[in-house]
Amino acid sequence: MPDYPPPPQLYTLPGGLRVLIEALPYAHSVSVGCFVSVGAGHEARHESGIAHFIEHMLFKGTQRRPSPKLIADAIEGVGGTLDAYTSFESTVYYAKVADIYFDRAIDVLADMLIAPRFDPLDIEKERRVIAEELHQTEDTPSELVHLVLDAAMWGDQPLGRDIAGSEETIAAFRAEQIVSFWRAHYTKRNIVISIAGHVDVQRALDAVAVAFDALPEGSPAMLLPSQPPRPGPAVTLRSDDNEQGNFCIGFRGISHNDPDRRALLVFDTVIGGGASSRLFQEIREERGLAYNIGSYSREYHDTGKWVIFGSVEPQCVDECIATVMTELRRARVEGITAEELAQVKEQVKGGILLSLEDTWAIASRNGSHQLRYGRVIPIEQVVAEVEAVSRDDVLRVAQRVLRDDHLHLAVIGPYDDTANLERLLTVEHSP
Repeated sequence: MPDYPPPPQLYTLPGGLRVLIEALPYAHSVSVGCFVSVGAGHEARHESGIAHFIEHMLFKGTQRRPSPKLIADAIEGVGGTLDAYTSFESTVYYAKVADIYFDRAIDVLADMLIAPRFDPLDIEKERRVIAEELHQTEDTPSELVHLVLDAAMWGDQPLGRDIAGSEETIAAFRAEQIVSFWRAHYTKRNIVISIAGHVDVQRALDAVAVAFDALPEGSPAMLLPSQPPRPGPAVTLRSDDNEQGNFCIGFRGISHNDPDRRALLVFDTVIGGGASSRLFQEIREERGLAYNIGSYSREYHDTGKWVIFGSVEPQCVDECIATVMTELRRARVEGITAEELAQVKEQVKGGILLSLEDTWAIASRNGSHQLRYGRVIPIEQVVAEVEAVSRDDVLRVAQRVLRDDHLHLAVIGPYDDTANLERLLTVEHSP
């Protein structure tokens, strides 16, 4: 059994700011992540995309660094990386630098979160940038099909909307609305700072306490409750003249605290998690039906989704989806083999060990766990939970997820009729 590192130390500073520090004496780098508990899942309909908009704005300039170039140069000028992303549950800003530039990384991130300029001219520029980002997604069917599935499956709620918002909501944001949303969520009680790398723990803690002291105390943000997905089976078709067909098949999944989450991880890996998966081997390698085929699970605070996606020659879409349905019906009845179960367990352990080589991967895992679970789950616990998964567990979660009344299919391509697809769409019965 490998020697896994102990969990990071958690400190709570006055005002409620949580700081995770994992000292890695062997590393030459240090990564710092600011995990803000605000994302698409906190947004009302008229606010859709505002968390993502604010993420963009924090790179436009601060009082001390009043241009994007000054912010970028502060980290990239010493060979580091500075980036951010917005998800359903959080917005994350992070820097990775050589350990000698740790203080600089802390200073830049604190400056961005505490003192953004929100210049009106920059706000107008960013509206155009994000509108172009939305257009680019519209022009990329392999990305767009996931959003089409979400909208069809979840309807008018955060899970059914693009994290980046829509052109209508982006155009309607007022400067004071943006600033008010930032002030409400960028607070000590709503942020976790996660550090991993070659640092002295006390020195790092002192640096964070000083740099982030000006954050208001605030209060934790609450995610909006999710509504059940629309009933299935259902097909949503978006016709275009693209020379490729793209599809997503979605089922209601499970939440991130569900006791079946490790069994679903195993099931997902066997069915569509990589080149050795059943779908990849059958659909691409054996039949040559798809350019790419795979699956993924997304687990949220009170629900989840399990999705299969693929890109095919237009004339192959019916056969490809029929083959997927056949594989899913087989998995729903037979589950997985003992050999598949053993292989996945080794895959998970190997992936965890590889992730421990990168300081940002470690800081990211720690920070996201603290926001999501209120603690960092020890690696050995994750491994033990995966090791404990049985074939019966996987069969149970397959039957729980693979249900016709949870089944949605989204297709983009040169098609004008859904009748054939509707006839194929069942995992509980032979069509």
